Amino acid sequence: MARTGMYVLQGVDPAAIAEAPFDVKVVDIYNDSGAMFTPTQVAQMGGGPGSALLLGYFSIGEAEVYRDYFSSIPKSALGPENPQWKGNYEVAFWTQEWRTVATTYLDKVIAAGYDGIYFDVVDEYQQAWAQANCPGGAAGAEQAMADLVAYLADYAHAKNPAFKIWANNAEELLTNQTYFSHLDGMFKENLFYTDSGSAQPKSETSYSLQMMQSMLAAGKDVIAIEYVSDPAKVTDVEAKAAAAGVGYYTADIDLNGISYTGVLPGQVIHEDWSGLTPTTTTTTTTTAPPPADLVLNGTSYADTLTGQGGNDKLFGFAGKDVLAGNGGNDWLEGGNGNDRLTGGAGADSFVFRASGSKHMDTITDFQPGIDHIVLDRAVFTKVGAAGALADAAFWEGSKAHDASDRITYDSVTGTISYDSDGTGWHSAVVVATLAPGLHLTASDFIVI
Repeated sequence: MARTGMYVLQGVDPAAIAEAPFDVKVVDIYNDSGAMFTPTQVAQMGGGPGSALLLGYFSIGEAEVYRDYFSSIPKSALGPENPQWKGNYEVAFWTQEWRTVATTYLDKVIAAGYDGIYFDVVDEYQQAWAQANCPGGAAGAEQAMADLVAYLADYAHAKNPAFKIWANNAEELLTNQTYFSHLDGMFKENLFYTDSGSAQPKSETSYSLQMMQSMLAAGKDVIAIEYVSDPAKVTDVEAKAAAAGVGYYTADIDLNGISYTGVLPGQVIHEDWSGLTPTTTTTTTTTAPPPADLVLNGTSYADTLTGQGGNDKLFGFAGKDVLAGNGGNDWLEGGNGNDRLTGGAGADSFVFRASGSKHMDTITDFQPGIDHIVLDRAVFTKVGAAGALADAAFWEGSKAHDASDRITYDSVTGTISYDSDGTGWHSAVVVATLAPGLHLTASDFIVI
């Protein structure tokens, strides 16, 4: 059963928080007057038998002008103001100055007795300012955010090994093993509905759910945050969340006070988190540890890389490589060369960042509706926007049939081809070969 969640950043009333029937409770660590909640109030909100997981809020990618630390941030570490949230400024999260601010804030959360921390605005690494100013550009910004979360997690665990690390959004970063391995759970805003209450395009929902499958497969919690109050939409969120295997919370976007709009009749805290603090024990257990998530790198030669039971990442680089994921939801990226890819059990992703006759891979066991072919739009420049491939951009046949087609699957030969214009003016390029006779759809492809 998916855990329930709650998200309150204004109007935090410790007594009301304590009584709210949610498993995971995210709250601001300051009251509306700017005073920190005391350890006694924190214990009231989250302590005792049958207690929830109480997480203190921190914006890791932006600084708010009303925070007590704002004046200590050098101007060189501040970026532009967020036009949607006045008074919130992007930060140079890759700098020691911001790491010091974050560590000091984390110390306050730990000392007050929260069960963990909730990082908001993790997806700051995707912003143009961050990618333009962080060393290494876009790739450097992504890794810098992953490294910051890992550093803060390790710092917290040195003081309290049971301390939990949760985050908001940034599902694309889950493919970064440094980040994923340090994360215990996440909230995802606007999974089913936009801020304005409109239904989220199915392609967007599908893309986000695919990105978050690694969390669910690893037993890590995902809770959808939806800004809807209409009873019909709340009911729809409930049904869609249940189908996706995620929790949910419906509220107004100002997150002022507790919202009970999505609370089910008889809902209670069904997970007791009160035993989080590790205790010394002599009990011997024979429970096997979960499989490790491996990262395996090839060379410029013909390599053979074999994963195990975890969610492994295999990178062949150059050479005619053989990659096998085995169990788990694996990421297989042959790189340059004509490679042979086998996903094995699980929902696997076969990644393509090169094209041409010397870069045609063979996928031996592609499972439509389960596995995905991932295309880098830096190479396949006309394939469309990031996310799920548009329905109109896919065609099953030996060649494109109209100008909107970009990816074709020939069910007779099994070839996947990329057509930059769909008209035949530019020749289609074979990307990969699958088994013939499969039934593929656009939803089997993801653009990054």
